Amino acid sequence: ERIEIIPGHIPITYNQKVASIITFFQKEGRNSFQKWLNRMSQYKPIILPILEEEGVPPELFYLAMIESGLNPKAYSRAHAAGMWQFISSTAKLYGLNRTWWIDERRDPEKATNAAGAFLKDLFLEFDDWYLALAAYNSGSARVNRAMNLHQTTEFWRLNSLPRETRNYVPTYLAAAIISRNPERYGFTSPTSSKISLDEVLIEKSADLTVLARCADISVKKLKQINPELRQFATPPDQSYTLKLPAGKIEAFTAAFNALPENSRFAPQYRQHRVRSG
Repeated sequence: ERIEIIPGHIPITYNQKVASIITFFQKEGRNSFQKWLNRMSQYKPIILPILEEEGVPPELFYLAMIESGLNPKAYSRAHAAGMWQFISSTAKLYGLNRTWWIDERRDPEKATNAAGAFLKDLFLEFDDWYLALAAYNSGSARVNRAMNLHQTTEFWRLNSLPRETRNYVPTYLAAAIISRNPERYGFTSPTSSKISLDEVLIEKSADLTVLARCADISVKKLKQINPELRQFATPPDQSYTLKLPAGKIEAFTAAFNALPENSRFAPQYRQHRVRSG
């Protein structure tokens, strides 16, 4: 077993368990891991500054890799969503909204802010990053029960944890080790770069087809860079900050403002709860 310890960072342990998962990624999991690596350079410039702002180690970036493959629209059987795989209750606790129109768990920036705050709280509770990661996967109560049962705070000795959680930390470590030097493990380093985006304020609910046409991009592309949008219109009864590819704002604004109002905005709805009388 080798442990690389740098103050202020997560210890990187290389042992037999981690080695076996690295081997899995090199063989059966090769295609999936290469896809994760290809997305890494696109999202790393977005995520790392937020993790730094939250005061947590930058290596937590690799947690999003094993949670979702860095896919903002990932959705699990446990109804966890987004790059950081928040369930609804935890998302709400950390300020992520979910309505008929939007799901902020799917917004990379908002979800990373919430994940950083959540992981910081878990580290304050356990004072150990491996235990914090285990709690992120299976919950604090389960990790505390395992610590009490085994009378230890060492993650590697908590054999009563679910198998998924026992594999979770070594999988995270394997992803971190490979990602730091992909070529060494037979992978190709990512070549794509960060997508540069600008933002424009949309005053009222607007149809995404109209917005995409004014920006001269496809609806698919518009939804890709605004993954929190769940429907084919921006939310009603409020303004919405829409992301567009960099350099599109001026042309978009001119094209959008040239449309008559009934073409610019979607039909405006208001919900009423029916009551007696």
